[in-house]
Amino acid sequence: MARARVRYLSNEDRQFVHEQTMRVLEEIGIAFNTEKAIDLLERAGAPVDRETLRARVPRELVESCLATVPRRILLAGRDPRHDRYLDDGEPIVFSTDGTATYMYDDVTGRRWEGTESDLRDVIRLFEGLDEVDMNWCSICPRDVDPVTSGLRMAAIGLTESGKHLQDEVRHPQQVPAFVEMLETFAGASLHERPIYSVTNCTIAPLQHDREMTEAGIELARAGVPIFVLPMPLMGTTGPMSVLGTCIVNMAELLSAVVLFQLAAPGCALVSGVGSAAAEMRSGLYLCGAPEVGLINMICIEMSRFYGLRTMGSAISTDAKASNLQAGAEGMMSGLASALAGAECILAFGLLDGAQAVSLVKAVLDCDTVGAIRRFVRDDPIDASTALIDDIREVGIGGHYLKAKSTRRFVHSGELWSPAVWQRAPFEAYAGRSLVEDAAARAREIIAANSATPVEDAVLSRVERVIAAYRAAVV
Repeated sequence: MARARVRYLSNEDRQFVHEQTMRVLEEIGIAFNTEKAIDLLERAGAPVDRETLRARVPRELVESCLATVPRRILLAGRDPRHDRYLDDGEPIVFSTDGTATYMYDDVTGRRWEGTESDLRDVIRLFEGLDEVDMNWCSICPRDVDPVTSGLRMAAIGLTESGKHLQDEVRHPQQVPAFVEMLETFAGASLHERPIYSVTNCTIAPLQHDREMTEAGIELARAGVPIFVLPMPLMGTTGPMSVLGTCIVNMAELLSAVVLFQLAAPGCALVSGVGSAAAEMRSGLYLCGAPEVGLINMICIEMSRFYGLRTMGSAISTDAKASNLQAGAEGMMSGLASALAGAECILAFGLLDGAQAVSLVKAVLDCDTVGAIRRFVRDDPIDASTALIDDIREVGIGGHYLKAKSTRRFVHSGELWSPAVWQRAPFEAYAGRSLVEDAAARAREIIAANSATPVEDAVLSRVERVIAAYRAAVV
C-alpha cells in the first residue's frame, strides 16, 4: 500500500526541536496557576514555586507521562453508528471547528450574531453531511442564558446530531452537571461511551488557565477525552518565527500531558494545534496563512514523535466570504495537516479568522475534505491497480472506455467525485453559481433533520440537570 505523506523535519531537526522544548520546560517552566496542579507536580518531584504557582518540568517526568497516554482513542457518538477512533490505520477524523460569534449568509452578504436557532441549524447541517465525523458547537448563541450556555449548547449539539461532540468546559463547578447530562445522553459511563470531548486551551505564552484546567482535571477523571489546544500566535503571544512558535506550542502541550496524566493516569489525550499567526497591523488571528500550514506540519510531526494522537487546524480561512481565497487557503492548510499524518483535522464552515460560520462554506468544505481523503488514502501498488492485462488488450491506439476494469474502478471510487464542485459541461450551470448550489444543498439537509431522535425521558432529565445547575449557582 502507498499513502501520500510528506516529512518536513529530518531526524536531526526533530531532535533539535525536542531539546529546545525540554530547555523551555526545565529552565523557564510553566505557570499552572492552580494549587491542584502544583500539588500534583510537587508529588511527582517537579521543582515548584507555590507563591507564583509555577513549576519546572523535568524531562524524565515528561517521558514517564507520555508513556501512559493511550494510543487508540475512542470518540463515541450518541448514535454508535458514528463512533470514530484515532489510531494508526484508521481514516482521518474530520471535525467541525468552533466557536464563532457571527453567522454569515454568502448569498445575501448579511452577517449577524448567532442565535440558538442558528446553532440548531448548524448542527442539523453537520449531522446530514457525511464528510463530518464529529461536531463542535461552531456558533456561540447570544440569546441563551449565559449562566447555563455551555450546558445548553452541549444539549443542543447532542439532541440535533448523533455524532461525537466537542466543546469547552470553562468552570470546574459545571463539571458534575456536565457529567450527569452527558451520561444521560450516552446511557452509560463516559469511561465506556465518551460521547463528548473537551478542549483545554493553554494561555500563551507558557501558562494554563486556572478554571479551565481544574475543570479539565475532573473531566479527565470522569472519562472525557482531552484535546490540548495551545494557541500561541506568531508575532504576539508566540515568537516571530515559525519554529519559535512551534517550540512554545510543544512546551505548553507537554506540560498539559504531564498535568493530566498525573491527575488521571491513562486518560485519553490528543495534541491539538491551535497555534497560528497574528496579523501584525490589527493583532487578529490568522488561520489561512502559509505559516499556519507549516506550524501544523511541525507540531503534528513532533506530536507523533512523542507518540501522541494529533488534531490539525485546517480548512479555515481569513477570507470574508466563500471565494477563491477561502478555497485556496483551506486546501493548503488541509493538505499540510493530512500529509503530515494528523489523525484528526478541524474543518468546515468558518470564515474571517474563525469569527463567522457560513453554511455555504460548510457544504463546499465537504468537497475539499473529500478531495483530501482521496489524496491521502491507502492505495495498493500491485497487479490489481497496474492493469497490465488491460494495457496489453487495448494496445496501441485503442480505448479504455470499454474495459471492464474502467467500470469497476469508477464504481469503487478510483476517480473521486465531488458533491457540489462543478465538473459537468458549462451549460449545466448556466445561471447558477457554486455559492447558490451550496446554499440550496444546505437548506435541503437542514430541512431533512436526519438525526436519530432522543427519547423524551432523556430530554426531560437533561432539562432538570440544567435547571438544577442554574438554581445552585444563581
